[in-house]
Amino acid sequence: MTSRAGNQNNLQVKGSGNPASQPATASSSEMPIPLRFGAELEVVTGSKKNKHKDWLPLAKELSAELTQNGVNNHVNSKHDRSAENYSEWSIVDEKSIQNNPTGNQWGMELVSPVLDYQKMNLWPGQFDRVWSVLANSFSTSSTNQCSTHVHFSPRGAPWTLSQIQSIAKSVLYYERAIDSIMPFERRTNAWARSNRHNVLFLKEDMATLFHWIDSCTSLSQVAFYMCAFDKDSDYGRMDKATEHFPHFVFRWNFTPLVEGTTGTIEFRQPPGSFKASDTKTWVNFGAAFINAAVNHADKLAPTQKADLKGFKIFLERGAWLAGLRSPGYFDHLFAQRPMLPDGEIELNQAGIAHYMEVFKKAKQGSITQAKFKKLQQRVYK
Repeated sequence: MTSRAGNQNNLQVKGSGNPASQPATASSSEMPIPLRFGAELEVVTGSKKNKHKDWLPLAKELSAELTQNGVNNHVNSKHDRSAENYSEWSIVDEKSIQNNPTGNQWGMELVSPVLDYQKMNLWPGQFDRVWSVLANSFSTSSTNQCSTHVHFSPRGAPWTLSQIQSIAKSVLYYERAIDSIMPFERRTNAWARSNRHNVLFLKEDMATLFHWIDSCTSLSQVAFYMCAFDKDSDYGRMDKATEHFPHFVFRWNFTPLVEGTTGTIEFRQPPGSFKASDTKTWVNFGAAFINAAVNHADKLAPTQKADLKGFKIFLERGAWLAGLRSPGYFDHLFAQRPMLPDGEIELNQAGIAHYMEVFKKAKQGSITQAKFKKLQQRVYK
């Protein structure tokens, strides 16, 4: 395939000259994509006032504190997805995080309502208030098992096939660049596996992957390619799979699109947040990436390797399109970060064991199968 890159940074934006030396302003050929989003905060937390023997009393205490601080919420103790309309925060037990009852520390997930990304004067305050409660009234931390997930969907219109293809190709092309700015545990986590090195893509070159994605005729086909899980894996055998199947446990989860255009794309790779600014960073990162992908994936050169300099330019242009007018906002993510070499990264074996343990509990009925696959069909309506 002939390269379309105009410089060593793998991205030449039409009409911008050298993108590295030009301000990140939108050109006439660029079109911002308005987004809605929802964030999921996995934390380890405990009350500063009370000793709890289970997560539910703690969740109720947290719920009351959030309400007193102007955060509408409820406790979803049964993980009932059908009861959720994502109009307010929900608090759920996070089974992928190991609890420490003797230390009064419990794995918890806080799920935000659906928020309008363009209303930048409103949504950041949601996270400021939630994190203020977590910091002031509770002993809250993050572990290697915690993560920050962000779901995105278009505002006012469904995803188009072209948009999803552009995002998918950008995810594949820049996966190793994103890995390079992530902590080690978020590169080897069994709950955020490589899209690039899934069972279908592992032995193929980038040009072939681009061709496959471009040849897809439906969103569900793209979702399957991007999140294909091995039928011969421990999980596949336990689930008695007879063919490869889409699964949500990838860095970018496309499986909500299996059912149609109203699903979300979920960015699952970010680490657990310690404070509000961490959460907001990953929300902004995802919005910037999607805007850049939709506008500039056609300029990526699959025969050339991505690098961090080119990726930073890509991300900054997406940030401008998304409405983030803060030059240097992502600089701290790239500071002192070398580009990782190509190749598959081995998953953490302890993480795989814990992943399988959770799945076995789901099969045994101690938690619902819907909880284990809670995000596969998540839809913001």
